[in-house]
Amino acid sequence: MTEQANRIDWLERQLAQVDQFIDRDTKALEEDPGRYSLQLALNSWRSHQDELHQELRQAKAALQKEVVQLRLLGDRMDGSIPLRLLSKLADKFNRAVTHAAYHLRHGTGPAKGIPEDMARDIDLRLSGLQFGSTRLMFAGNVSPDTTGESLMEGALEQIFDVLAAASQEKIRDLVAAIGVPATKALSELLSTLESASIGAELSWPAPNSRMYHWGGSLEAVRSAHNKLSAFETMHPQKASLRGTISDLKENGAVYIRNAEGKHKISYNRQQYQHIQQYQLGMDVNFKVMKYVRTEPLTEREITTYKLITED
Repeated sequence: MTEQANRIDWLERQLAQVDQFIDRDTKALEEDPGRYSLQLALNSWRSHQDELHQELRQAKAALQKEVVQLRLLGDRMDGSIPLRLLSKLADKFNRAVTHAAYHLRHGTGPAKGIPEDMARDIDLRLSGLQFGSTRLMFAGNVSPDTTGESLMEGALEQIFDVLAAASQEKIRDLVAAIGVPATKALSELLSTLESASIGAELSWPAPNSRMYHWGGSLEAVRSAHNKLSAFETMHPQKASLRGTISDLKENGAVYIRNAEGKHKISYNRQQYQHIQQYQLGMDVNFKVMKYVRTEPLTEREITTYKLITED
């Protein structure tokens, strides 16, 4: 468990013990109403109970605001940061997270910016600047929405995967999941750091108790930026695919068959609720994002499709 989860567990055990003491002293006072010392003890336990309830509420609320830490490494990164640089980094990080979240849910980027309700749900904010070294603390809402998915959690998982991806093929698949706008924002964040000769380390204690970690040097920034910059100019096209559903997999793919053959359409787990309305044999007309790439050796074009589930 994370430190915050351990804190909640300890508070709940303390509260259970205090509840037992209150029950014990209440029964004793009913048998001997005149014992002033019992009344004082009972009042004390009830006061302590109120304090524990308040702490527990605060701890559970804090659990929904997981913190991502961006540690900056450089000669001048000694606990302060130029305001212009802070503004750039915060803006690029916010754009990367919110655009990734939107793309994971809908399979495409927003036409008119991130909707206000989604930005409010993610609630990403700069929560602090730690001294001793320059550590930017970003807090956001990781509680599940009505579909059972956490927008921020899903976006952060994919962003760490993109940064850590070893091959261009893997990055291409991940870019199709989070979208070009999120990839571009992430690449621009890395470019800003590289231009200032600043290394970076990104870490996040996820709600599932996994510790995500990337970077730790200027070389890590340069390497990730070099890999991601190749995908900033991808131009997937919106298209339609009409056919009959021939296979429907829960792990992220639906297959349709038409006169041109069989087509695989991938979808993200955040789109699973939408895909549940479909069944085998149904005639459909799916909106998709069409990605076309050319194999460097054979010069053969490979086309892949991602499902669009915009309202």
